[in-house]
Amino acid sequence: MLTPEYLYRITEGAEDIASQLHKNILDKIIARMMARIGRGEDYLLTATDKWQIEVLQEAGYLLEDIQKELSDKTKKQVQEIKEAMEEAGVTALQWDDKIYQAAGLSPVPLLQSPALMRIMQRNYEATAGEWRNFTKTTANEAQRLFINQMDSAYNMVVSGAVSYTEAVRDVINDVSEVGMKVSYPSGYKLSIESATMMIVRTGISQAAAEVSLERMKEMDWDIILVSSHLGARVGDGGQNPGNHSWWQGKFYSRSGKDKRFPPFSETGYGTVTGLCGANCRHSFGTGDGENNPFEQYDSEENRKAYEKQQRQRALERRVRDTKRKIQNMQTAIDNCRDEKLKFELQQEFDRKSYLLKKQNTAYKQYCEDNNLKPYAERLKTAKWDREQAMKAAGAARRYQNAKGV
Repeated sequence: MLTPEYLYRITEGAEDIASQLHKNILDKIIARMMARIGRGEDYLLTATDKWQIEVLQEAGYLLEDIQKELSDKTKKQVQEIKEAMEEAGVTALQWDDKIYQAAGLSPVPLLQSPALMRIMQRNYEATAGEWRNFTKTTANEAQRLFINQMDSAYNMVVSGAVSYTEAVRDVINDVSEVGMKVSYPSGYKLSIESATMMIVRTGISQAAAEVSLERMKEMDWDIILVSSHLGARVGDGGQNPGNHSWWQGKFYSRSGKDKRFPPFSETGYGTVTGLCGANCRHSFGTGDGENNPFEQYDSEENRKAYEKQQRQRALERRVRDTKRKIQNMQTAIDNCRDEKLKFELQQEFDRKSYLLKKQNTAYKQYCEDNNLKPYAERLKTAKWDREQAMKAAGAARRYQNAKGV
């Protein structure tokens, strides 16, 4: 069995790699954009056909750069997934094996069991394959974003719709706003980091679950214990697998034959919305039918906690998004060769830095008001170091002084 806290933290390494990938791709897009549109209005006011040829050439170079970046990060990511999955498998069976040993049974260690290792290998390959699949389209999406925003800047300036500095500022903001997303057939979109977190957490959870079930079959064990945590998702609130608060923290009968406990099928294990489904932080393991260390939470208490945690996650995403936008604006400033434009971009940098200050304050206040633990690691983005934080803090003060706020 894996604890909810363990399943939360096990994805941190994979998320860091995804965040670095996201940051590096946006850096490359913005740097190449500024090489063309950051040199002054005269460089932008060129013949349409010449502009289109130059943009397509740059887009080709950008595609090559991003494909190299993807290759590098994919190698690191698949290794991270493999190591995290192996660690989780060993950790999950530590819980189970204590109960087996207390019952006089002698389970074989995970790494010495060919059957269990085959399960781990299959899940590792599936999870790594899912990462590769959604990153396959990333390079093309990045190239398309570059071309669209370059054309947008050109058209705005040529048509006289906005000034040169406004056009460049707007397209840099648009790149930051759009970012690199993973699109699903349903139309739902997630950032690279969020998509990575979901597939890795789900893959690890399902691998540990399959290993635990296989070990139960080997040991001829029927009783299962499911973990619990406050703030479990509630679905429609009914007694069904989508309402995790309903089935969490209980003993179950794997076969459904032990009438002392409900059948394990009630948890919806094996479905997208049920136990060990998409992004689920519940786990299960061997139970003895008597000792249950997991709390039973009142449904109303759990619902309120769930709503508070969802709001907390939203505030954390807002902070991360603003940090990323500040970093993107800094990349644009660093690659700008027109002084008037650089001044305009610096003003936008200062404004976003002030916004970040307000968001950080709001996050801390919300956690304090609702007795929630603030998580500094959930506010992190790739390459946001002490120097960047100090620069943003200084920019926020500069904005406050200029605006008198």
